[in-house]
Amino acid sequence: MIKRYVKGAQAERDLCKKLKELGFALIRAAGSGGSISTPDLVAIKKGRILAFECKAWKTTPRLKKQEYEDFNEWCEIAGAMGFLAWKNKQWKFLGVKDIPKTNINKDGINFKDLMFIINI
Repeated sequence: MIKRYVKGAQAERDLCKKLKELGFALIRAAGSGGSISTPDLVAIKKGRILAFECKAWKTTPRLKKQEYEDFNEWCEIAGAMGFLAWKNKQWKFLGVKDIPKTNINKDGINFKDLMFIINI
């Protein structure tokens, strides 16, 4: 369990570093992965709010139904653009609305394309 937590925390820090280099203000949730339904990472720049549920799995990540519903609700309340973020060899991202109906391994976009889509 500890090794998995460390791997996930390292992936979250890696994404934080990439976003910080682009000038985002960042918040990494304490105890992410716990029972409190908040995203793992929140990035804000010029009023644009991005929320990330991060996974660092070897296999294609999936969100449990309740985990997805909580994440989607959080994004709606906060007015945030939500993304499932998966670090395997490279980062892949899937918009919150696409999570239930698509496969991040096949349909996810890379970091550069994500920044282009959100116009940063």
